[in-house]
Amino acid sequence: MSEQKSLKVWLWSILAFVIVVAVVVGAAVVWSMNGRYEVQAAEQLAEPTPVMHAPEGDVPDVQAAIQRAAADPALGVLSASVTDVETGEVLWAKDENRKLTPASATKLYTAAAAILALDEDSRWSTDLLQDPNDPGRLILRSDGDVSLSRDGEGFFTDAASVAKLAEKAKKKLGGQAVTSIVVDNSIRSGDLFNKTWDREDIDGGNIANLDAVMLDAGRLDPYTSDSARSHNPGEDVGRALADALGADAEVTVSKEVTPSLCDQGPIATVQSAPLNVRLRDMLVHSDNIMAEAIGREIAESQGKPRTFEGATSATLDVLKEHGIDTKDATLFDNSGMSEKNRLTAHELDGVLSNKEVRGILDMLPVSSVEGTLEARYGSGSGSEDSAGWVRAKTGTLSGVNALAGTVMTDSGRALTFAFLSNESDPNSARPALDRLANAVRSAK
Repeated sequence: MSEQKSLKVWLWSILAFVIVVAVVVGAAVVWSMNGRYEVQAAEQLAEPTPVMHAPEGDVPDVQAAIQRAAADPALGVLSASVTDVETGEVLWAKDENRKLTPASATKLYTAAAAILALDEDSRWSTDLLQDPNDPGRLILRSDGDVSLSRDGEGFFTDAASVAKLAEKAKKKLGGQAVTSIVVDNSIRSGDLFNKTWDREDIDGGNIANLDAVMLDAGRLDPYTSDSARSHNPGEDVGRALADALGADAEVTVSKEVTPSLCDQGPIATVQSAPLNVRLRDMLVHSDNIMAEAIGREIAESQGKPRTFEGATSATLDVLKEHGIDTKDATLFDNSGMSEKNRLTAHELDGVLSNKEVRGILDMLPVSSVEGTLEARYGSGSGSEDSAGWVRAKTGTLSGVNALAGTVMTDSGRALTFAFLSNESDPNSARPALDRLANAVRSAK
């Protein structure tokens, strides 16, 4: 398939998706039970009639459209860039090379590197081993699955469950009593909590120790995105397994496991959802732990240490190898929780407009519909005309607000954009960023 034809197919898919989203939004999207991000089912639509063989109209005059919105003082210090998808032309920019704190917009770098370095069908495996010298002792070992659920009804899409692992194990154990469970944390190399993070954010629902296995990325309430996180996530998985096995077993988390035990074949195995599903969950819910775990996958694929430094170094190496500009990038983590990360709007927009990683655009949350954009672009916001038309990654830290994604203009042009706002208040900066994206959509 030629590049031009590939672009047309992609634009077609965006158009078809937008039509469906518009119907859903118009029919009133609601927040579903249990705090999960779901969209009310739309009526079955006929296949859309082709209306665009190529982007319609001239390249829009973004600068004229955004003058007022871009001058809003609520945006604080702004770095911004807008690009036309078809031509690759930068249509508007403001201090686009200024290095600012990106917050969770960092996850776009993580997602892009994962798409380039990993198989979209790759999965995390979680194994249960039995100590041949002590049959009552079990070892829980994983590639790094932080998305495990207790019973298949957890936070993440199509997650593996501890209940299923226990069900399989019981068939192998027969009547053997389980006396202890060791959670093998060795793949994390002892690097569990980033030195630039604040431990108060564990109870705040943002982060936790990056143990090798975790329930719902450490959430205490698997049905709430911003639930407080566990202070002992690996141990929680071991305890959940003991409960599922009906065992009153001692649970320990070990940084090292005897090599001979690691050579044993598992008595039970479960697997996570594939990478493309995990990436969408990461971007829609802006899950920091998922981002860090995927960062370790990237590190492993590049032969780097499975540490925070190894993951960030591998991420930048992969992007650079594929021609993505990273010269001004500084990363201390893969999630954006670090206030020491630095990116530019030029670099973020460059990722979004890159043909090799264009699949990211389909993984971003839809405005006024889901995830971190579910409560934005509503009536009275000043950006309601773009509800359902903007797909973007958000970012928020103290004094930091970001929005980066894609929008289809009124005339049918697909654009990407990246807005980084520092020294700004979220209560005023978020709606100002949404209005800026809305102004881009109105460009003619």
